[in-house]
Amino acid sequence: MADFTQAYQRTMGAEGGYANNPNDPGGETFMGIARNYNPDWSGWATIDAIKNTDPANLDEALDADADLLQEIMAFYETNYWDVNETGLINDQQTADQVFDTAVNCGTGTAAKFLQEAAGVNVDEQVGPITIGAVNSANAEDLYNQFIAYRKQYYLDIISSKPSMAEFENSWLSRLWPYETA
Repeated sequence: MADFTQAYQRTMGAEGGYANNPNDPGGETFMGIARNYNPDWSGWATIDAIKNTDPANLDEALDADADLLQEIMAFYETNYWDVNETGLINDQQTADQVFDTAVNCGTGTAAKFLQEAAGVNVDEQVGPITIGAVNSANAEDLYNQFIAYRKQYYLDIISSKPSMAEFENSWLSRLWPYETA
């Protein structure tokens, strides 16, 4: 069974801190939580309060708020890990990738790639059939197929909207190679 904390730490390494890039459709973002996609998330009140103190280093000030960091972790577990039954995946690396894809591309997209890689009906709803197929597949082969779908997804975004090319290196850096023991 995959471990949420490990997947979370890996994804947070890719997400970074506070950003407000005008070219990012998510708008203002902290640790990957985009305000435009999550306007009602309660953590924004804390972030706004900290921003209003005009700290010398906003990321340090936000990272120092333990309650905010716990709220973020719980948000991710509920909205991105649990939704796709990711904890039931036996291979940690696959679970890490499914979780990271859910965070970066949406839970439905992550489920779609997982189902396509596992060769099951694609309905974007991970359940016992998907989990059974994932756990009985060759982990490295399934992972590499998942990565191929994810890479093509990013390339398709850039092809259809060239202004998104500024995010290509960041997106592709999340396609972690499979690590054999």
